[in-house]
Amino acid sequence: MLTPKFSLTQTEQFVIATLHIPHVKISESEMFIEGTEFKFYLKPYYLRLNFCSEIVEDGLEHAKYDIDKGDLIIHIPKKNPGETFSDLTMINKLLAPKQKMCNPKIEVVGSSNDPSVEQRELLPEDFSWEWNQEYPDEDLCLEHVVYGFCNKYKNYYGSFVNEFPELLDLPMPDQTPQSNRRALLELNLMESFDMEHYLSDYMDMNEFVGDVIHYQPRYINNPVQFCSVDDEQQLLCQLPYCQIHIKKPELKRALIGLVDILFAFVFDHLTNCGEVSVESPWNICKISSQLSWLYTPSSLKECLLLNFSRALTFPLYRHFDFCSRVFEDLKFIVSKGKPLILKCLLGVYDVLRKHEFYYLHNNVFLKDYCLWIQTVDDRHLKKLNDALDSLPAITKADLPYPLEEFEAYLEMNAAESSEESESCSSTESSISDSDSSDEESECSSSCGDASNTECFDKSLYDENKDINMSCLSAAFDDISLVKEPKESNNASKPLIEEIN
Repeated sequence: MLTPKFSLTQTEQFVIATLHIPHVKISESEMFIEGTEFKFYLKPYYLRLNFCSEIVEDGLEHAKYDIDKGDLIIHIPKKNPGETFSDLTMINKLLAPKQKMCNPKIEVVGSSNDPSVEQRELLPEDFSWEWNQEYPDEDLCLEHVVYGFCNKYKNYYGSFVNEFPELLDLPMPDQTPQSNRRALLELNLMESFDMEHYLSDYMDMNEFVGDVIHYQPRYINNPVQFCSVDDEQQLLCQLPYCQIHIKKPELKRALIGLVDILFAFVFDHLTNCGEVSVESPWNICKISSQLSWLYTPSSLKECLLLNFSRALTFPLYRHFDFCSRVFEDLKFIVSKGKPLILKCLLGVYDVLRKHEFYYLHNNVFLKDYCLWIQTVDDRHLKKLNDALDSLPAITKADLPYPLEEFEAYLEMNAAESSEESESCSSTESSISDSDSSDEESECSSSCGDASNTECFDKSLYDENKDINMSCLSAAFDDISLVKEPKESNNASKPLIEEIN
């Protein structure tokens, strides 16, 4: 059972207890008043208070439940009106179980062999059957597990994650505080990164990857006419009109969260060359740490490092130069101010609202962002733009993966393989010239030479094949650098570097 948060005040006639018990069926509550003891029970909450003075159940007791705040206000009558209860701020004393004092009416003088005296402590009435309760810790209280836009929401995802396991990467979202989310996110990144996939995209650099890196989207060619949805006006009309005001401490969190979502939008927009695919909702939610782990980074650099890391871990195409291109486009969008940012946010909102379960993120993140960005002060966006411009470029060395080491090792093996292949080709050419010099036995020699050449070519093919395969496999002989990052020199570096 849970001990609810509560506060106590008093008047001349009542002790007033305010219990915070949101999302309950108040009609099933039970109260008990006797002597100095007050008890309250409503599943899953239980509260027992022991006052220094007596209270009474005389018909004047009453309670009122505030649905909006989730507070139950109980008026407990004092047995002696006007009496002052001096221990209402002594929380631990009030929660302690009532001490029962045994005052035997018969005093035994001297020693006694009477077993009834020795067994007095074992009688059932001397046992305490009360529930051992403790006041909830502020950091562990479920009330403080919040998320969403400026941490405005709580107890939202719990009823959906069982039905839609792919909705979030974060397990138990309503019980995991912000600090634990980051640790779990980092662990998941290290376990999910596939170095072989990354090196394959790095070496191949196929035509498609080149196309998406050099693609010129409409928001750059014509930002004013750019439209991420079919009918922006209709979509905006569907949003409830309300002006969102956030306090100064939450402003930084909102701006960093905006960068996180915009990076995910640009990544998907470039990947699909301006179109929306069936993978777009998944791409956006995987790249954004907010939409996958409900984690809002504390600094711009941490945000971008997480975006880069996730973009090199989960999508189909994983290339560092592509991530750098996404970052440049992100800075361009922020520099154009509210109109273009709103268009991009509406694009994310429209993509998610058509999905089977990702639409749930709109209620917690995108709806508020679309409303807030319309009223935010331009000076704040200007400061954000300046911060992005002054931020040092993200390098491979900043990321938690040993990318440069593997790339250098792979290129070195590829160069050695190329030199050996050229050497074999020159040897084959000299043998061919020697065989063609014998003109007298051309017919018979050609048959024999053909057989020998066939055998030589096959062995050469097998040799080159082994060399080419060893080029990639050798790079993974030391794969423990990725699988066991704690034993690596590079992995000893923290995953995220904080910037105050």
